[in-house]
Amino acid sequence: MILFDTSILSLAFRRARPGPKERRIADVVADLMTGEASLGLPGIVLQEVLSGIRSEKQFEDLKRRLLTAFEIHLPTTPDYVAAARLKNQCLTKGITASGPDCLIAAQTMNGKHELFTTDPDFEAIAKHARLKLFQASES
Repeated sequence: MILFDTSILSLAFRRARPGPKERRIADVVADLMTGEASLGLPGIVLQEVLSGIRSEKQFEDLKRRLLTAFEIHLPTTPDYVAAARLKNQCLTKGITASGPDCLIAAQTMNGKHELFTTDPDFEAIAKHARLKLFQASES
């Protein structure tokens, strides 16, 4: 399964005029959403993506699209424990990783999934953990 990070969904669903990188990511997301791949969202990503939308109509439209296209993955106790361990590991390596990012990474690793992200913090985490990052060129 491919889990999506907030960075990807923000680029894919952004209303502003997209540049070439954003268009490419939006195209990959659209292809994945209409394809056969299993897609998931960590619960915290669902919250982050929906946060800050002022229009109730836009909020409901995006919520419906996300809940239709993605399986929501809620963290378990082992995910929280693994996230704390990962955060400690990152600190010893000099990596400043947020708690939510460590939780997303832990959910991805514990589920043996891939994470689709553009956030460089996850690249840093992946250098020191078994976090598998989805490569858009694979789609």
